[in-house]
Amino acid sequence: MNIEKGIKLSETTSWKTGGRASLSLSVNSINDYKYAINICKSKSLTPLIIGNTTNLLFCDSDINAVLIKLGGSYDYVNIKNDVVEIGASSYAPFVARYLQKNGLSGLEHIVGIPATIGGLVYMNGGSLRKKISDNIVSVTSIDICGNIIVRSKMECDFSYRHSIFNSTEELIISVTVRLNKANSNDIRKSCLNILKSRREKFPRKLPNCGSVFKSSPSLYEAFGPPGKIIEDLGLKGQIIGGAKISNAHANFITNENLGLSTDILSLIFLIKDKVKEKHEIDIDTEVIYVDECGTLIDINELYNKVRCKSAG
Repeated sequence: MNIEKGIKLSETTSWKTGGRASLSLSVNSINDYKYAINICKSKSLTPLIIGNTTNLLFCDSDINAVLIKLGGSYDYVNIKNDVVEIGASSYAPFVARYLQKNGLSGLEHIVGIPATIGGLVYMNGGSLRKKISDNIVSVTSIDICGNIIVRSKMECDFSYRHSIFNSTEELIISVTVRLNKANSNDIRKSCLNILKSRREKFPRKLPNCGSVFKSSPSLYEAFGPPGKIIEDLGLKGQIIGGAKISNAHANFITNENLGLSTDILSLIFLIKDKVKEKHEIDIDTEVIYVDECGTLIDINELYNKVRCKSAG
């Protein structure tokens, strides 16, 4: 097990913001995970499971938490005909390319998402109006007592950007998916087209967390995707501190100049204010806030609490 102390989050997270975390542990077995949980209990620290941090906004203060990340032993792809078991620490773009080379279609849409497979399952992530749960057969996780739990797709309670794992203290270790056999060259062309589209639309060189706001089917039907909604409000290019609503795509917030998490949060709140004022709706975030205790907080709840306090 790899143990690091005082991790500087502004150097390691996707948005390049945040204070320091008490400890960071890389686990490669169930026993490692049990040990990590025991450390948390003995030091009264919160266990915080992370992947590539692509959907997390860490507070600017130091965090009294133990960051738990799956190690290399959970980075694998096992293929049996059209059924594939994928380790949760596997990097989504690498998985998509590996499946393409083996003539398996269904997960091309994850080729440009800079996340781990476990993170995608947790958030039921995806792109192009697709989600990873479309192909899932089952998910394997570990609870804080070290028990292995295998859930069928139906038992995972998948919905748009949601799974049962949002409300459990379990560590996802693998997922089994069913794919379609197809021509490898055709799959490759599809992957290249997806990557080309992402390069043209999304900011890639500046720190960001991907899409900030959810594009729910009902929102999309009524008003369009979040990026268009934000752009139509004239907010593209808006800057607060070192953070900016991207000129490339308005549903991305980039860290342009050593920005703080509070700068990013202020832009998120500004967007929510303007959307509510114009369309009388709440636009929900994909991003989750991490407070000083290492607690995951829904930014929509944080926004409502702050605005209610301001109104009072």
